[in-house]
Formats: sequence, C-alpha cells, structure tokens
Amino acid sequence: MNCGKCLEKLEGFVDRELNEGEMAEVRQHLSDCAPCEDLFDLQVGMKRLVKRCCDQSTAPAQLRERLSQILG
Repeated sequence: MNCGKCLEKLEGFVDRELNEGEMAEVRQHLSDCAPCEDLFDLQVGMKRLVKRCCDQSTAPAQLRERLSQILG
C-alpha cells in the first residue's frame, strides 16, 4: 500500500469501518511509514479531544452515541 491509498482509508481505519483485510493493510503501512503514522496519531488525538470537550449533558444523544462507538 502506498501513502495515498493509506490516507484514503485512514478515516475508516480510525473509525474501525474497514474490513479485516483493509485494516491489516493500513496497520502494516502505518508500522512502516512514520509520516502516515503521524497523521493517524493526529486523527486519533482530534477524536479524543472532541470526545473530552463534548459536554455529555448538552451534546445530542446521537452524537454521544457515535463518539462512543468511534472512540470506545
């Protein structure tokens, strides 16, 4: 997998929306490519920040549920 293909699939990888084969390909690429791994880390960090900053009492239930699914 090249960097362009990895970046196309990165959001799906972060959100665990890819099939097992695609997940494995992206995981392998990330282990071999520091720039793509940095972008992965950035996306994960952004999602965690959104989760932490999203007040549970005021966020719509659908958003809270989706964030919970994505971020575990």
